[in-house]
Amino acid sequence: MESCSTFRAKLTRSVSAAAIMTILSAAPALGQDSVAKNSSTLEDIVVTARKVAENLQDIPVAVTVQTGDALRQQSAVQVPDIARLTPGITFTQASSNGSASNITIRGQVQTDVLATLDPSVGVYVDGFYWARAYGLNANLLDIQNAQVLRGPQGTLFGRNTTGGALLIQSNDPNYDGISGMISATYGRFNERDGTAVLNLPIVADKAAMRAAFTVNKRDGFIKNEITGRDLAQRDSYTGRVKLRLDPTDNFQLILSGEFYGMKNYDRPYELLYVAPTSPANIEAALEANPANAALLAVPGGAAQLVGIGSGLFSNYIATYTGTDKTRLNDGDPRVDVKSQTYVMTANLDTFWGALKFIGGYRTIKSIAPIDLDGSPYSIVKTTGKQDLQSYSGELQATGTAMNDKIDFAGGIFAFNETGRDESTSIALPALTRVSSGGLLPQTYYIGDITNRSMGMYLQGTFHFTDAFSALGGVRYSVEDKNIVSFNATRNADTDALLRCLIATATPGTCRAESKSGFDGISYTLGLNYQINPDVLVYIKTSKGFRSGGQNLRAAGATTGGAFAPFGPEVAREHEAGFKAEMFNRRVRFNLAAFYNEVKDIQRTTLLVSPDGSSTSTVVSNAGKARFYGGEAEVTARLFEGFTLSGTAALSNAKYLEFADASGDRRDEVFQNVPEWTFSIAGDYERSFGSATMRAHLDYAWQDDTALYAFRTLQTGNALDDSITNAVAKALTRPAGGELNGRLGVSFADDTIELALFGRNILNRRVDIAGLAFGAPLFLAMGKRNDPATYGVTATFKFGGF
Repeated sequence: MESCSTFRAKLTRSVSAAAIMTILSAAPALGQDSVAKNSSTLEDIVVTARKVAENLQDIPVAVTVQTGDALRQQSAVQVPDIARLTPGITFTQASSNGSASNITIRGQVQTDVLATLDPSVGVYVDGFYWARAYGLNANLLDIQNAQVLRGPQGTLFGRNTTGGALLIQSNDPNYDGISGMISATYGRFNERDGTAVLNLPIVADKAAMRAAFTVNKRDGFIKNEITGRDLAQRDSYTGRVKLRLDPTDNFQLILSGEFYGMKNYDRPYELLYVAPTSPANIEAALEANPANAALLAVPGGAAQLVGIGSGLFSNYIATYTGTDKTRLNDGDPRVDVKSQTYVMTANLDTFWGALKFIGGYRTIKSIAPIDLDGSPYSIVKTTGKQDLQSYSGELQATGTAMNDKIDFAGGIFAFNETGRDESTSIALPALTRVSSGGLLPQTYYIGDITNRSMGMYLQGTFHFTDAFSALGGVRYSVEDKNIVSFNATRNADTDALLRCLIATATPGTCRAESKSGFDGISYTLGLNYQINPDVLVYIKTSKGFRSGGQNLRAAGATTGGAFAPFGPEVAREHEAGFKAEMFNRRVRFNLAAFYNEVKDIQRTTLLVSPDGSSTSTVVSNAGKARFYGGEAEVTARLFEGFTLSGTAALSNAKYLEFADASGDRRDEVFQNVPEWTFSIAGDYERSFGSATMRAHLDYAWQDDTALYAFRTLQTGNALDDSITNAVAKALTRPAGGELNGRLGVSFADDTIELALFGRNILNRRVDIAGLAFGAPLFLAMGKRNDPATYGVTATFKFGGF
């Protein structure tokens, strides 16, 4: 394998050659609407990154757009598939729930999906803010486009975010007649997908409805040899109904309801490493032979048990790690999630612009029991439960003033979230029973949360001339974060209370309450220059704000005897960009470079009690970090019917300040932040009478990636340094890429299509998510990606769909 430095040199030369010789970027069919469509030029791309419909090439924003058609050509199934050909963004399955994803943009990442921790990347579906990541791994259903905005977005979007925003827009009803689509897929591992869409005008130009439904099922490919069940299944559905009303020429109302459900046996953790000093070795020896418990009372007996346990784990890892089989003793991991989302969007056109209101309500119910250690022994088992409700309203005004000298967008946003987020865990049950005289403590983290947010924002662009303009925006945010906790340890056999985990809690009930308030100002300032109609350059500086919050899983041993809320995170970013269309609109080249410093960056640390019998997750402010890098996208229509595209992204991350009670942690790696990523894709389309062939092939590559923050395990002595190095090796995803393709043929003027697809065609198998426990457990676990999958899709369209 070539060295990383050699590869980077080659990549740099390739990108330079691309700009000159037309090897290009972003995904082929990125455009939404065609303004001047023909076989030899690129289509215009319409985006709403600044609240109004604009040509992508005319706005000073680092944004990538994927249309629904482009995603179908890429065989994209779920929301995380958006990242495959989008530079600078990665999705990682959340450690505690298979329906949720952690999103990273420009090094900014939410490392947990707690209801008390706001995301660094905001997600908006049909303009409505999704506060929590549960259900974010949903199926892509009847999507018009997905837009990825990079960098702080606080002056335009409802909640402040330090990393960026993901905007997903579904198709609205139209008045073009009755139309629809039915699609069915069958693939490897008995994959069965079905999708149906119906567009139905009710009253001409006044009322229309659109309904869509999709179901996604697949058998598992990882066998649990203890229970005999196949894991890593898919069993989910998504449904959506939209009603469009146009009572007058200048007023429109869209009502929508979306329903999502997932109920399957999830992808399991696999055990990657156990330190020789870990008490997990004693647990394994006791479970393998309960009679060994007598050795604990014998001088030197514990050392014998450690040796026995270490051998058990070594044999297990050698036999099962890196394979599609496992032996989970704590039951099969399951995910059962349901969500409902209701949104109303009202738009009024006025003489000065548009007035829009977006209001919605979203509920989430989830339960997910997980064997965290991924071994045949009961080391750590946890169950998470969520029952959350949120609603928000945003009033937006967009328009022009002073004879079109000023374009503006402003608004008021309010958000409220309530509900319960809880988890229970049991660690080292056999060892704990021996050491506690027969008791089995079970840890409960239960939080009733109330989160409120309000914000006001205004952004405008002043056009000095047709070519030169200045951008300015400001936002003020107020956040209230309240929690009532009932964190406790109880006897797993009798449910009797053993102790309250928070020192200041009310005895008997373990009730503890904490309230915190935060506020912040965000801004954006920039200069834009349109060199000619096809070339735009811009510079800007912006400040983003991510609210602080409460420590849901607080315990006295880890929070100084009381609640310790964490503070806001503040990002200041400087960006320069270049956008150009060349060679008679056959080539599109977009480039953005950034430098970002984040103060009081929020980080999650997984802590283990001194005896290893309980764990807690603590969120704190980790000092300061800096990020620099950029994204390049190139797209070229090389000849009639053929488009070549590519992307490249750099994200270099480093802590400038990071210290806590464990010492200096500036050398800690950044979780799920690859330094380099790139992709290349080709699309070819050719017609043969009433038949059309469409072929797509893409390759997406990712640099070495840390799946967990390693330095949290290091204590400074030689033994622990060796443990740290072993964990770092186990939890580093090696550099490499995946090849995907699709070949389809449509007949009868695109009313019938048959397509073959392949995902991960080269069958590259790596861990895509990781987890580690610190002292004294010292464990490392990972989750493997899907093997090569392939199948066939048949689609029938009618009514000019």
